[in-house]
Amino acid sequence: MENMWVLIPIAFIIMGGWSEWLKFKEKQTKLGVSTESLESEFEQLSARLEKQNATLIERVKNLEAIVTSPDWDKITDTPALPAALRDSSLNLKTQRDADEAARIARQIR
Repeated sequence: MENMWVLIPIAFIIMGGWSEWLKFKEKQTKLGVSTESLESEFEQLSARLEKQNATLIERVKNLEAIVTSPDWDKITDTPALPAALRDSSLNLKTQRDADEAARIARQIR
């Protein structure tokens, strides 16, 4: 019983550690809830973006089909040769060179 005074500081240290642990557990619980909400929000955004991406891919495929169609030039009244190949700086000296450039342009499409 003489050393009872040593137990008092030890008890306070243990109580302080216990209260800090309780605060930590409370923060951890709050963070867990916010993390779960963030995960669900991320999943919703991800699903929405995947749906948008699929829609855009489908639209691009449709546009490619329209533009690469042989009827596109007739509808838009544009020559088959792209503007870059029609440029006078290319110095296409003969009709044969122009026809070859047009053939290459069609292959690239």
